[in-house]
Amino acid sequence: MLYLVDASVFIFRAWFSVPVDVADRDGNPVNAVLGFARFLAELLEKESPRHIAVAFDESLEQGYRNEIYPAYKANREPAPIELKRQFALCQEICTALGVAQYGSSRYEVDDIIGTLTTRARGRACRSRSSAATRT
Repeated sequence: MLYLVDASVFIFRAWFSVPVDVADRDGNPVNAVLGFARFLAELLEKESPRHIAVAFDESLEQGYRNEIYPAYKANREPAPIELKRQFALCQEICTALGVAQYGSSRYEVDDIIGTLTTRARGRACRSRSSAATRT
């Protein structure tokens, strides 16, 4: 089984639900990092996925969708700098845990997950085809 995780969902959820007074030694908030790390550790422990990838929105404000439709997300406030910094720390957590991660300054998480799903399906179909050919 393949697990594809939209990191933004869990990072934003933690940003709004974990107290902002959770901070590093320099006083920078790490509430979103704590919530994301808890989620990821619990997923890895409970599910022990053989295949897992986490997708990140590296550009929270621009991308190809804005080129197609300039008003895309026009009513959404830009992410605060304190939150943007925490996205990078969440990527470091994935690296430390050996979890594959994907991100793009041009494409959003759903585009990345869609691409990874399509590629995984293609590999699964080729695997089944070659297994059927061998029998």
